[in-house]
Amino acid sequence: MQHNQYYKVLRDQLKKGEVQRRTVLSEQGLGDEALFVKERCVGELSTEPHDWMNEQHLLIEDLSSEVELVIFGGGHIALELYHIALRLELDVTIIDEREEYCNVQRFPKARCICTDFEEVFKQDRDWVRPYFIIATRGHSYDQLCLEQVLKLPHWYIGMIGSKNKVAKTFENLKIKGYTDAQLALVHAPIGLDIHAVSASEIALSILAEVVSQYRKRNTSVYMEKRVLQSMMQEEHFVVVRVIDKTGSAPCRIGFQLACFPDHSFTGTIGGGVIEALALEHARAMIEDPSMRNHIQSFSLDSEKAGSVGMICGGSVTLLFQRR
Repeated sequence: MQHNQYYKVLRDQLKKGEVQRRTVLSEQGLGDEALFVKERCVGELSTEPHDWMNEQHLLIEDLSSEVELVIFGGGHIALELYHIALRLELDVTIIDEREEYCNVQRFPKARCICTDFEEVFKQDRDWVRPYFIIATRGHSYDQLCLEQVLKLPHWYIGMIGSKNKVAKTFENLKIKGYTDAQLALVHAPIGLDIHAVSASEIALSILAEVVSQYRKRNTSVYMEKRVLQSMMQEEHFVVVRVIDKTGSAPCRIGFQLACFPDHSFTGTIGGGVIEALALEHARAMIEDPSMRNHIQSFSLDSEKAGSVGMICGGSVTLLFQRR
């Protein structure tokens, strides 16, 4: 299987749910990979034949898709949420029936759906891992959106509002047949309690809660859409993946980046000195076709870390894969 086809299969499978990646870490076929869904192989990128079910020295990772932030309402809270979400590299969708509050000039890097809230739910949406935030301009719209998103697959639902407004909304939904168990899933009032007052502080409290939710319940490796898109489009590149770490290095197993022939890159293995050294090594690998897939460790003890103004030490073991 060609690598661009392999990464397309990975992207398509992630839209449906989690995927397991198995990577060879032994000398024979080092860096070969296969994708599994419910113990069924759906894609393989390898130079050697492998017994993926029984082979030793496999790194096994559960992969999941990135978070999609779906915001109902394009007002001042939504605008602050949008700007912070960009820093968190989240996909953002803005939904509002008012064109002046839902347009690419206001939200240039978001997906804008400018239509009546009732119309939004009359067609299937391609949300895979949605985190819904309800912040419309009116209580009736909030209730309408909450009623509909409770029917959809979701990972998080939060609704802005006072305790009285939330209680009234919940009462109305109970009359319509929604249960206490369903309503208990809704974060309302929304956000962590940081005594927020301004729009920026409220947005910060909401996204802090969102992050706490997706980090708490997701132990799988987080696959960034932009990294996968680059891997599908580029013909040649080097992938750098964290396969082990010790100490306080600012990364986790599964972090990865892709380095391209023009020396640009996308993704991260945690930043800092170790990432800079890894990029230097990956670029050397791009320039030297004789360099094969290999594993290399980089360490940064406390003394070295302090000398470059860092507080993080530890060591990271990286897998360099040629694609």
